[in-house]
Amino acid sequence: MFFTGQSVKQTTGILTVTEGQPVYLHCSYEAGFTGTHYPFWYIQSPDQPPKHLLDSHLKIAQGFQATHSPNENRKNGTFNMQKPTIQLKDSAVYFCAFRDTVRQSR
Repeated sequence: MFFTGQSVKQTTGILTVTEGQPVYLHCSYEAGFTGTHYPFWYIQSPDQPPKHLLDSHLKIAQGFQATHSPNENRKNGTFNMQKPTIQLKDSAVYFCAFRDTVRQSR
């Protein structure tokens, strides 16, 4: 197997949104290996460990939804998500990350 690293970029800083308004979070990634990428969003509420929120196989979780189809995401190297109506209980830190599968050379 071979890995050469990957880079993930997401919406940074504090995002202030009025309750009841939509929110949009951006995540883009590049990969330097042969394989399939599985992007994920994690949520970390105050005093809690990070928790899986959304991945490329889920269409919607806790009101958040991916903005594009999994195939379009892979083509563009993005995994953006949105929530049409944000609520106070959604206040948290959001992380974009991914895992991968790779081909083994013989």
